[in-house]
Amino acid sequence: MENIQHNKISAEEYRKLIINAAQCLEDNKEEINELNVFPVPDGDTGSNMSMTVGHAAEELLKNKDASIEEVAVKTAKAMLHGARGNSGVIISLLFRGIAKGLENSTDCDGIAWAKALQYGVEAAYKSVDRPAEGTILTVARCCADAAMKAAEEKNSFEYVLSAAIKEAEKALANTVYQNPVLEKAGVVDAGGKGWLLVMQAMLHALNKDDVSYSPKSSVATDTKEKADFSSFDTEDITFGFCTEFIVRKHNGDDDSTPLKAYLNGMGDSIVLVDDGEIIKVHVHTNDPHAVLGEALKYGVYETVKVENMRTQHTNKLVEADSVEPKKELKKYGFVSVSNGEGINAIFTELGVDVIVSGGQTMNPSTEDLFKAVEQIDAENVFILPNNKNIIMTANQVAELTDKNVIVIPTKSIPQGFTAMLGFDPDDEAEVNKGAMTEIIKDVDTMQITYAARNSNFDDMDIKEGDYLALCNNKLLCSDKDLNVLYEALAEKIKESGKGFVSIYYGEGVTEDEAQTVLSFFEEKLRYTDAEITLYNGAQPVYYYIISAE
Repeated sequence: MENIQHNKISAEEYRKLIINAAQCLEDNKEEINELNVFPVPDGDTGSNMSMTVGHAAEELLKNKDASIEEVAVKTAKAMLHGARGNSGVIISLLFRGIAKGLENSTDCDGIAWAKALQYGVEAAYKSVDRPAEGTILTVARCCADAAMKAAEEKNSFEYVLSAAIKEAEKALANTVYQNPVLEKAGVVDAGGKGWLLVMQAMLHALNKDDVSYSPKSSVATDTKEKADFSSFDTEDITFGFCTEFIVRKHNGDDDSTPLKAYLNGMGDSIVLVDDGEIIKVHVHTNDPHAVLGEALKYGVYETVKVENMRTQHTNKLVEADSVEPKKELKKYGFVSVSNGEGINAIFTELGVDVIVSGGQTMNPSTEDLFKAVEQIDAENVFILPNNKNIIMTANQVAELTDKNVIVIPTKSIPQGFTAMLGFDPDDEAEVNKGAMTEIIKDVDTMQITYAARNSNFDDMDIKEGDYLALCNNKLLCSDKDLNVLYEALAEKIKESGKGFVSIYYGEGVTEDEAQTVLSFFEEKLRYTDAEITLYNGAQPVYYYIISAE
């Protein structure tokens, strides 16, 4: 690590580092995707990480912030909004911790960077229920530990980052021995590879004159509807000052509920979002001075904006949520992630308000789910992820809205259907959460798809194009003959003794083909009490989704 040139980095340099990291992930996402050892077509780690960090890059390109703290906060918030899949959520949490470590900083030296990386690891580990070794978490932790040691040797950003990268390379190489699945496949962890590339791209950007980000895939962006402020008379404005501010909290544990209660007595059009670190407030009031004084009890201001709406009346547009009357909220609403015309129709019939398109081939972002929640005029909104890779993303939505968001950890479409059937509109939200979470445990989900790549999984040699049968997200068997798979799945149902079987056939499967499969299962289960029903799900990727409960 000779020729160290950057002992500290500025806000603009940190901004450049993030943008370069986004470009690096975009350029190398397919390489990361190829490390996914599970042979089923999936949302893919590289694509998810690229879109997550890319969302931050697009925000940073809009304008330049004065301090490194502001760049870090904007980066973390954008990644949280754009997070896709588990890998995307984890990398957003790493950068959220980094933002915490750079609070009140105008620049970043080696010691500050080492501490920021430690904060990032703590935030990520805290949010994962059962952290496993041999993952992005392992690589990030080893990276941060090495950074702390290097910072004691030399207080230089470049020196510390270089040392962290060297350790991350070793940690990544070791993941193949820490995870049995990776060891069988002979590959390193995809998420860990992505984190290493982020660090390497940041180091590379230190000595580049210019960096640009040109995403090749779409990234969610914020859009705001606006209403014509001249559609009513000036005297109709009850509260004249549109007051907006962000307060960085003195203590993240402080409860902002009393502040919201205070605002309710001071005006209307109130929006208060508390993510534990900052409080964002929007309120229409006649006494902005009093409101701002009350808010100072919770922290220090980052931004303040007060506008006299009466004087702007004839020449300014304002945000729609500033002038629209509040709608009466129903008690419950539902968001479901799914894909397939038939599948979506069933969810709608069961009472789902908003369908978010997504699943294996494309995991929706936190922003996608947040926007879906905001569309529903309900006090309590249940989210059904219906995919294990979307559960962590869904869990982040609660921090972005004032609504009570409840995530039911559904890992498949059939679990989502069963959860909806277990909902009781007369019960309270927590009672429903417990009941819906418990009832999905009895659902066996089986799927038939194809191998997207050559692989060795669970001691099975799988060739690209083979048919695969899965049961509860685990590989049951593979073969070039679909009848072999049907036989194995029918035997699995027979062993379970479960009496309700639903078969959903996907896009590309004809009704005649599906009827033949139905007849096959009826014949194989004829001596059981199983009741078998066929549906046209029209879902992509999976030829058949079969549930038994």
